[in-house]
Amino acid sequence: MAFAPPAPGAGTHSPLDVGLGHKPRVDLEEELHFRFWNPLHYYRALNQHRLRLNLPNPGQFELLNKEVKGTMLTNFMFDGGRADLAKILSPNFQVMHTFQLGLPGQMSSYEFAGVYADEDTLLHGKMDTERNLQARLNYALTKKLQIKSQAQLMTSNESQSMFQVEGEYSGSDYTANVKAINPSPVDGTGIYLANYLQSVTPKLGLGAELLYQSPIPALQETSISFAARYQPSEDRAWVAQTQGINMLTASYWRKISEKCEAAAELQMINVPSQGRREASCSVGVKYDFAASTVRAMADSMGKVSMLLEEKIAPGFSFLISGELDHLKGENKFGVGLNLES
Repeated sequence: MAFAPPAPGAGTHSPLDVGLGHKPRVDLEEELHFRFWNPLHYYRALNQHRLRLNLPNPGQFELLNKEVKGTMLTNFMFDGGRADLAKILSPNFQVMHTFQLGLPGQMSSYEFAGVYADEDTLLHGKMDTERNLQARLNYALTKKLQIKSQAQLMTSNESQSMFQVEGEYSGSDYTANVKAINPSPVDGTGIYLANYLQSVTPKLGLGAELLYQSPIPALQETSISFAARYQPSEDRAWVAQTQGINMLTASYWRKISEKCEAAAELQMINVPSQGRREASCSVGVKYDFAASTVRAMADSMGKVSMLLEEKIAPGFSFLISGELDHLKGENKFGVGLNLES
């Protein structure tokens, strides 16, 4: 018995046929045209490319040059007499007492502070003898989203009182932050900032910050800043950052050895409307001995400073700081104690 071959198209179904249970005919040209004008297509393609690169998180925009700040003496210098006493009451809570002995013509002060911290929350508050109050709250809503608030009530100078609230989102390879300082929904005054920092390569991060401020309802100002951080290895980093269009800061940090770190910073200011054109350079070094840490810094303005922290016993340190300003002919000297129990 002979069987006749089936007629073309009978008993077989092409994936391009239109019918019940079959895929509709796809016009390749129309699909490409749709993708060309669809912004979601480019977003998905860019996101897939980012995932393939497996880039690291670049950190916070405000901490681009954190290594330089930890090496330089700007945030560590003090003068007069100072004593910091810290008491750990629990793994999550501690209190601190700070005594400041003023120089001739200056008042001595006392400050009390408390800190509570766990995996999601950070609470910090302090008050001094002039009834100036500072408080800070950080709370992690999720592993990537965090809200922060900060308040400062200055009874000695009410113009310095402020309130700040911000939100920060940390992605796999980027960090976004929005911030409002003294916001007023009634008249729209305040300072508002938004910054974004993105890892472009495993070693390079680029970012920008937009600033909008309105000190009074009739006055509004805006500016934009850019930043770049290049870290070819764990022991060195370059950072360049602008503040508006009038200031440029460039810094370099190098970890020479396990005990020695060095940093250099160049700052240039150009304000043609005020006839101001300045530049300054600072270099600093930090060296960790077995039981002490030495920091030294010098700048192009004629200042030379040094800080010695001697660890006498676990939880007990003795500090000596000094600064010589050769151009102004001024000297500063400080002695301090740190005790933690």
